Amino acid sequence: MKNIGIDLGSRYVKLVKESNGSIEYNIFDTVSFYKQFIARNGAETYIDTNKLGLSDDYKIVATGYGRNLMSFSNAEIISEIKAHFKGALKQTGNDSFILIDIGGQDSKVILGKEGYIEDFIMNDKCAASTGRFAENACSVLGISIDELSKMQHNPANLSSTCAVFCESELIGLMASGVEIESIAAGINKSIAKRLLPLIKSFQADTIYASGGVANNKSLILFISQLIGKNVTPLNNPQFNGALGCLPL
Repeated sequence: MKNIGIDLGSRYVKLVKESNGSIEYNIFDTVSFYKQFIARNGAETYIDTNKLGLSDDYKIVATGYGRNLMSFSNAEIISEIKAHFKGALKQTGNDSFILIDIGGQDSKVILGKEGYIEDFIMNDKCAASTGRFAENACSVLGISIDELSKMQHNPANLSSTCAVFCESELIGLMASGVEIESIAAGINKSIAKRLLPLIKSFQADTIYASGGVANNKSLILFISQLIGKNVTPLNNPQFNGALGCLPL
């Protein structure tokens, strides 16, 4: 069986191809993906596998932010919660855990017990605990996402709880002479603090993190410190949703 899993994210589209037991990973800018690989035939919208260089005998399952924007005639659509939970199952082999997923536009925490989703909670109302906030903050500070992930010492205290107002606060801190490294560490700690109420909604000994933001080692450190438990990023955190679209 040939399978394609697609996570239609707000910033990037993650695509995994499974064939003959091997998995291939691909990532695309979201706007470019829609321009190049989404086609229409009358009222039908479909994912153009030929333009992706794939044969038509693949089963396609899709999830993510973009699943709410349109449906595809040649793809099965599943929820993000189901996809991310299945991705963690597939990657770890564990069936009971908390999964923290930090996406570009929202963040979510899923509680899994004995192979089933017992509960979940989402923050889709505020950008202050998302990848977009981290990107905007890096733009203000003039640093890269990779540089941000290394900043964890002497974190500056950020008082704003809003991603929009926080930008002004960052500029004010720089103007007052606070070091960029300290401000960046404060951003990481701020994101961790925004996620804390979601995580504390559930109890489990094993905690994983997914989403591209899970590659931020300093953020993971702050989350671990705040909850008093180790948080382990999945091996392919940014592709976890796409992997969850593949059969277990």
